Amino acid sequence: MFFDMVQPEPSKERRRTQDGMVTTVRDHLRTLVSTVPTAFPCRYACFIHPRRRVGEHGFGVITLAGESLPLTVTLLESLRRMPTLLEGTDPVVVGAADEEDALVPGTPRADWQEPLPVTRIMLWHGVDAGSGTSALRQRTGVMLTPKATGPQLILLCAERPIGWPA
Repeated sequence: MFFDMVQPEPSKERRRTQDGMVTTVRDHLRTLVSTVPTAFPCRYACFIHPRRRVGEHGFGVITLAGESLPLTVTLLESLRRMPTLLEGTDPVVVGAADEEDALVPGTPRADWQEPLPVTRIMLWHGVDAGSGTSALRQRTGVMLTPKATGPQLILLCAERPIGWPA
């Protein structure tokens, strides 16, 4: 395939646009962490969004450091244990849609090298991060699935969840 010298290659144009969005989101997250008054000190933030790269269907996350990656079951389970505020105001717990979703698929001999993005998450409002699975089952949560138009969540966390990139 040949490209006109005046027109950029389509994949490079998309990457440049995507990188611009990641940078904008990263800067917004940094501003929120440093300026928004919260109920408890928040030192980390992330942006969860539908991930639609090259046929992927699942959630992605943009971190405070500006890294864009798939939201995996491992990252999600770590986030569930972290005191978190939605938009910096509402205490929430974000976790797997059911217990089986929290299991990391595959074995050391699996055909794939990277965990797949999560396709369903639960959002519980007004719940403490220390709440166990049985306590969460007694609460009504909202199941979120990635659609082209959302959902998009800005989360402020007390600390960086274990295993998350800086």
